[in-house]
Amino acid sequence: MKKLLILSVLLLSVFVFSDVFVENGKVVFTFEWEGAKVVYLAGTFNNWSPTALPMEEVELGLWKAELELEPGTYQYKYVIDGTIWKEDPNAPGYVDDGFGGYNGIFTLVEKDGQLFIVGPQKKEESKKYEPNPDREDTIFIEDGVVVLRYYNPEAEFLTIAGSFNNWNAEEIEMYPLGDGWWEGVLELGPGVYEYKFVVNGEEWVTDPNAFAFVDDGFGGKNGVFEVYEENGELKVKSPIEETAQITEEETFEVAQQETAEAELEEAEKSEPKEGLSVEDSFVVFTVRKPEASEAYVAGSFNNWSTTANPMEREGDLWVARIKLNPGTYQYKYVFTIVGSQVWQEDPNAPSYVPDGFGGKNGAFMLSEEDGKLVIKPLEQSSESETPFFGKYTIDLTYKYATDTFLKSLENSHELTLGVKTDFLKVTLNFKPEGSFLDSANIKVEKEGFEVFGHYNVASLVEGKPYEKWFAETGFGLGISFLSYKFTADIAFDTNAEKERFLIGVSGESFGTYFGTNYLLGIEKIDLAGFLSFDLLGAKTTVWTGLIFAKPVLYFVNLEVDSDNFDVNYLYYEKTSSEDKGFLKASIDLFNLELYGDYNFNNKTYTVSAGYVFDDTYVLGLAYRYGDCDNFENDPDKITVFGELRNEFASAKLGVTYDAYKNIYLDFQGEVNF
Repeated sequence: MKKLLILSVLLLSVFVFSDVFVENGKVVFTFEWEGAKVVYLAGTFNNWSPTALPMEEVELGLWKAELELEPGTYQYKYVIDGTIWKEDPNAPGYVDDGFGGYNGIFTLVEKDGQLFIVGPQKKEESKKYEPNPDREDTIFIEDGVVVLRYYNPEAEFLTIAGSFNNWNAEEIEMYPLGDGWWEGVLELGPGVYEYKFVVNGEEWVTDPNAFAFVDDGFGGKNGVFEVYEENGELKVKSPIEETAQITEEETFEVAQQETAEAELEEAEKSEPKEGLSVEDSFVVFTVRKPEASEAYVAGSFNNWSTTANPMEREGDLWVARIKLNPGTYQYKYVFTIVGSQVWQEDPNAPSYVPDGFGGKNGAFMLSEEDGKLVIKPLEQSSESETPFFGKYTIDLTYKYATDTFLKSLENSHELTLGVKTDFLKVTLNFKPEGSFLDSANIKVEKEGFEVFGHYNVASLVEGKPYEKWFAETGFGLGISFLSYKFTADIAFDTNAEKERFLIGVSGESFGTYFGTNYLLGIEKIDLAGFLSFDLLGAKTTVWTGLIFAKPVLYFVNLEVDSDNFDVNYLYYEKTSSEDKGFLKASIDLFNLELYGDYNFNNKTYTVSAGYVFDDTYVLGLAYRYGDCDNFENDPDKITVFGELRNEFASAKLGVTYDAYKNIYLDFQGEVNF
């Protein structure tokens, strides 16, 4: 009962005077600003989008927005006309925004089925202010506005920049009063503000008559003052003036509030906070994704590997602890949902940068201050990002010839185009063949709901050793929702002499499919499916397919995907007398990338080794042992290759010399835009 009373006193003390409060289960934001065409609400709950959440002008100059939020800690600001960022002068609490100003901050907690708002800190508690005992009285309130005066007889023009206008050096002009004095006027509400004068648009000057000073983060000082309200009137003062003697009752109330804050802080420590934090010199990544069966952190620190840094489930949260050195990093989360790999940005990232695919990467700067690691956001930008993205891949093979020098043997191109908005994401992938369309895919996604279709491709699996088992259908479609994916393929192509179809459903770790004339194009009933599970810390997937012919034909494929190695084993029987198998494996060992494959039917194999420099350049050597029974078409080969790779593009060039002394040139490239 005592704890409940203390918590109630704390909650009431925080939001009674705040413009952010809970009403009917929703968080209500109110903001006063006259003359704006539109005001937007931006924060960690919408990836700091400056235009995603327009507010409603319920009265002249009074803007309002309502959000349904889960319990947690949130930061926010208001964006006037989509360009001017303003902090909430009456926020429940404040946190440094990294740009000389503040973000509003509050914690939403649930108690007995009711939501309450808690402000974690006061603005004046987050800064160390230095008093100015030698100041002259040049800052005052007149007709409800703040007036600042500054003496500089050599200035041609002056402006004021500060936390109240996002440090815009051109927005607020000062006017000459004569005899070297200048005057500026600010319309401000209650709050603590930092500022500087800008002389002739170049020199940033600290006000010698500021109420107090604070470190500007660049080796200098900002002036600082506090605007407060008393008896309905605005007044201005120093944020560190000595307070009057408080009564014993007030002392008890302060002690109660401090005790409640300590208890709330201790309760919050019992469960991980979403987003990024530092713990024992490790960067802790925490994200909520209860529907995922697996989760990983991929980023610039691990060459965007989808398996190098697995996350551990803690209730509905996924957590990973990674040792990083000071520097700037980008990252994303990779989830396994319904048996498929899904990339997602961190909704609680410190900041964001474009990922080159129409979305965003989480971004942060890790620095060391006073012997401790500190996470800071990168510079925020209010500019809208293009919703379009794409990828282009090319694969070319040339043969050295004495008559033409290089003779083109094979070439293929593939193009992916997409658009991503707040409403939906559409992706189109197609592969041309000359002036004709060889194959195409299209996918439309919205909040976990997905509709997809394809033309002239096998729908189930792409790029696997058993890919040729699946017939290419002229048309297919599917739908995904409620963590399940439903697929239907129908043959409209001329290659199908009889009806060909496939229907199926898949979940997070399984899939089952039924059809006819689909596996190998044999006019019999087909069954196929997969099962995915964890085995000794490695993701293991087993695929199988059956054709009910006489005798029964089948394939079994085993995939093992671990942090540092991959193994893929295929065994299949296509006829009653021909058994075939295929094995391939890869391993990352320090800076070495090793690869090998072996065909059990014709006893051919390939081995390859590449050395990686600075996670960007690869230089390697490969050897191919050919088919002795078909040596003319598959002779022994040796290849020297080099590769350049980064998150936006890659290019690989290989020179091959075979047993017949032929020389081939292979080029593979990929560009993301």
